[in-house]
Amino acid sequence: MSSKPLRPGAKSTPQKSAPQTEKSLDLRALQRTPGFMLRLAQLKFFEGFYEEFAALGLTPATYAIFAVIRDNPGVPPSSLASLLRLRLPNLIKILNELESSGFIKRNRSKSDRRAVELMLTPKGTKLIAEGARLTEPYNRKMLAPLSEAEQRTLLELLNRMLPF
Repeated sequence: MSSKPLRPGAKSTPQKSAPQTEKSLDLRALQRTPGFMLRLAQLKFFEGFYEEFAALGLTPATYAIFAVIRDNPGVPPSSLASLLRLRLPNLIKILNELESSGFIKRNRSKSDRRAVELMLTPKGTKLIAEGARLTEPYNRKMLAPLSEAEQRTLLELLNRMLPF
């Protein structure tokens, strides 16, 4: 084998070594990388969310949409897309499904007839209320490794990093 270093992306001759398992891999550098750790935490929370909220048919995105509309009746789709970091065409597709299922309605703004305002229907209000009842036990379960003080600190730090 040549002692010449490989350029990035070049293939090397396969080595005959035992495959490393996840437990034997050195992840210390990644564990000191906030973005990597936040991404893994997000994935863990999403997996748990799908398990806990599956019976209601809610996804993390639809739960957030329902919660924002519930707390901000009349919110325009563009504001909702910006807040949730969704592309407007992708949000419109979700809103179309929610409207055709009878969970939300779109109204023309009384002050600007070109603008659209989003409202929950009674069916949508009922669904987000059912989801909200699951939220506290779900959060408690997901944050169980942290003390209550650590949970509050985590939320305070995340809110400081992500000001709205």
